[in-house]
Amino acid sequence: MFDGYTLYTAEPNYTTYLIDNDLNVINEWYADCQPASMAYLQPDSTLIYPCKSYPLTIDPTAAAGGRIIHYDWDGTILWDWVCDWEYQLHHDIEPTPNGTILAIAKEDIDGFMPDVVLEIEPDGMYGANLVWIWKASEHMGELDNPYTFYEDADYHTNDWNHFNAVSLNEFDEILLSSRNWSEIYVIAYNWGDGDILYRWGNPQNYGRGTEEDRILRAQHGVNEIPIGYPGEENIILFNNNSQIGMENDTSEVIEFRPPDNYYIEDGEPWGPTEPIWTFRDDFYAPKQSGAFRLPNGNTFVTVAGGDMFEVTYDKEIVWEHYGSSNTFRAQKYGLDYFTLSGDVNGDGSVNVIDIVMVVDYILDDLYIIEGDVNEDGTLNILDIVILTTLILGV
Repeated sequence: MFDGYTLYTAEPNYTTYLIDNDLNVINEWYADCQPASMAYLQPDSTLIYPCKSYPLTIDPTAAAGGRIIHYDWDGTILWDWVCDWEYQLHHDIEPTPNGTILAIAKEDIDGFMPDVVLEIEPDGMYGANLVWIWKASEHMGELDNPYTFYEDADYHTNDWNHFNAVSLNEFDEILLSSRNWSEIYVIAYNWGDGDILYRWGNPQNYGRGTEEDRILRAQHGVNEIPIGYPGEENIILFNNNSQIGMENDTSEVIEFRPPDNYYIEDGEPWGPTEPIWTFRDDFYAPKQSGAFRLPNGNTFVTVAGGDMFEVTYDKEIVWEHYGSSNTFRAQKYGLDYFTLSGDVNGDGSVNVIDIVMVVDYILDDLYIIEGDVNEDGTLNILDIVILTTLILGV
């Protein structure tokens, strides 16, 4: 079992919890709006939370968003933006290393509603700038072209792509998951024309396969396994095995490896023809959900509805949390993922033990950054006073 903290949002009460492996609550953040997907914990211990805002720009929209809130560790709002642009945010976001946020949204082109990806730059307390946009509508072409969408597809025109997850890989490329096309995409980010570099899961979408070649069905939560983790640079996702008008099946977690340099032969579909690793058990979700590889090689899985578990590569469940919180998707972070100012012993909380340790460091004329609460480059009585104030909540 991986020693870390699990972050999840309980949809009924709009509260995001950070818990340890014993289900103790380390921290919590309350919001006044319904989550659109999942919240993201940042290395500086802040939280970015996408949620629904009324009225919707485009209605109806599945898993509608429209508002993004940035909280500090104590729940103070640092940024609170409501989208007043012509696009309707929905489902997932992805905070980037440069401080911007990628967000899935929908546009309305005379009743045809394809998806877009917006790059949002926070500006002040309530504002934002649009610094980059990628539009699915600009990548439409002939059926046999694997680098474009089939423009004559005659279904879900008011919800054409239904993108439900967005993430960045190690090569600064964007990964997208489309429920309606049952396919994942890798697209160029901030270079070229945002070309489709790779797609996988349902080659009949571009005329190079049949239903028998289809592997994905309404999948969610696509992301690349980070460098240094077992399976690095593979792609992992939650395959719901659900589609409108079809009977429910057992969901599964899939891991696969894209071909080197996204190579594709003329007239052939993109490989691979089958996954590297698949985990199926007695679980099913028709919506959202997700899977993330952990540093120890285990996989953290969310089955939308509140069930979360950690499974080994040998398919043994070693941690689980079942409930009725209606969690859409959750993630597990290592104990060393973020630094909480004042948390000297790194146990995820600030308490009297941390004060004692700071006193010891001061007496020994030592410096540790976690104890430097006022960030003045030294440990002294001011840090102890601030720590005491934090603990007492005054």
